[in-house]
Amino acid sequence: MGFLDDLPTLPYIFKALLIFLAAIMLLRIAGKRSLAETTVSEAVLRISIGAVLIQPLALRNEWEAIYAGTLLIIGIVLLAKIQIWIPKSRKFINGVPSVLINDGQMKLEELKKARLTTDELQSSLRLKNIGNVEDVELAVLESNGKISTTLKPNKAPATKEDIQKILDILAQNGIRPSSQNQSEAKTPPLFQEAYDEGDIVDYKPQIH
Repeated sequence: MGFLDDLPTLPYIFKALLIFLAAIMLLRIAGKRSLAETTVSEAVLRISIGAVLIQPLALRNEWEAIYAGTLLIIGIVLLAKIQIWIPKSRKFINGVPSVLINDGQMKLEELKKARLTTDELQSSLRLKNIGNVEDVELAVLESNGKISTTLKPNKAPATKEDIQKILDILAQNGIRPSSQNQSEAKTPPLFQEAYDEGDIVDYKPQIH
């Protein structure tokens, strides 16, 4: 990289601006995938890019940092291309998805392999508005670290199309749905468990 030594060193403020603009340009070249949820290998490269590009702000040569960052971006692009050209390589580069729940039952061995606790899995389900593990048909830990879920058919929410079909059938039989008083909803188990563990105290307004 001797040719980089001949380039002038910029004042600090321009150096910071150059690094910032170079980082934006390089990530744009890498594509939206580099800004989305990443796999382990991509995360390592992304962290490396940040570490390399920040070094010039500690008074190191900014041109060397941009050169090194460019090489890392090329590495990200090549990594993505390799996975397209050789699909089998994805298993070794990114790993394979893990089934954490199958037919409403947690797979404790898979949880151990993924280094996840049952509490962490339950928390992820609650964030998806799933109130009971038994309602889950499949829960899969994807290679990017996110958990995807599929509910059992009888627990999946009805679509507008499903509801319209029912209304059409009722209408054909001369039945008009009427509003009925619903009983108080029961708190789903996972939410009740979090509620109990948090020692949440119900707020009651004071009467003056």
